[in-house]
Amino acid sequence: MMQWVIGIDGGGTKTVGCAADVTGKVLGWVEKGPSNYHITGVAKFTAVIASIIDELAVSLNLKKVDLLVVSLGLAGADRIRDKDIVIGALAGLGLTCNYLINSDAKIALVAGLGKAEGIVLIAGTGSIAYGINRQGAVIRAGGWGHLASDEGSGYAIGRQAVVRGIRAAEGRDKATVLMDMIMEYAGLTSWNDMIGYINNQSTSKGNIAAFAQVVGDAAKQGDQVAIEIVKQAGDALASLVESVITRGFGWGEPVQVCMYGGIVTNILMVRERLEEALAKRANLVACKTQPVEGAVRLGLEWVQNKV
Repeated sequence: MMQWVIGIDGGGTKTVGCAADVTGKVLGWVEKGPSNYHITGVAKFTAVIASIIDELAVSLNLKKVDLLVVSLGLAGADRIRDKDIVIGALAGLGLTCNYLINSDAKIALVAGLGKAEGIVLIAGTGSIAYGINRQGAVIRAGGWGHLASDEGSGYAIGRQAVVRGIRAAEGRDKATVLMDMIMEYAGLTSWNDMIGYINNQSTSKGNIAAFAQVVGDAAKQGDQVAIEIVKQAGDALASLVESVITRGFGWGEPVQVCMYGGIVTNILMVRERLEEALAKRANLVACKTQPVEGAVRLGLEWVQNKV
């Protein structure tokens, strides 16, 4: 008999599962499609989680009856209503294991810093700064979706690039290479194609967020509009972190901040702007661990506390 745990990082693009034994030894990984029930619906969410558990059990020759806990990190799971919906869906799987539900930001924090204390900045398609202080209080800034928030995110950068590119073409802004580069990146040949693309229902937030790398490339080439957009993104992300520090950590020693997401890892100018703005208040670390590792760690801590 081998007792084991599963950590799951469930996102809007992909879902990663990781199995480990009770000593923390990683046994296997699996990746599936999206499982954010706000996007996929509850039935699809449940099916993806079930398929991860089934595949890990079969591929590793492990028994589900020996599975102690499934530790999940999910968007919005720190809200009571969302947690209740998730727990209800998982109960339908008929397993004897326990379920540990945390937000995707919390598992990223634990993966990045090795404990549930400090701050994580996530800047990918969306953005959020999420912190837990020594007293266990949770403080967050941003992360309310692209209509109300997500400052400094890939989507915000991509959208701003399109806006500034259109204005430049109409003589209402500085000249920029952004629109030409975006059209080339997206495989578009005319303005009509571009307008159709950005207004098409099948064009996702991720598609627009992908333009952020184009903006980063244009900034490196010296395009002034791209440089302005990138610097504004860095300032916006710094503002999120500073808000969390001020409200939850005070003005003492610099706070440990781990960073995830393509905007802070792939666009150097954004990271430099962050480092400059937060030099006196934060120690920034670009994390190389996967957030799902934080879910595994939290699951193992739960097991140890039950022994």
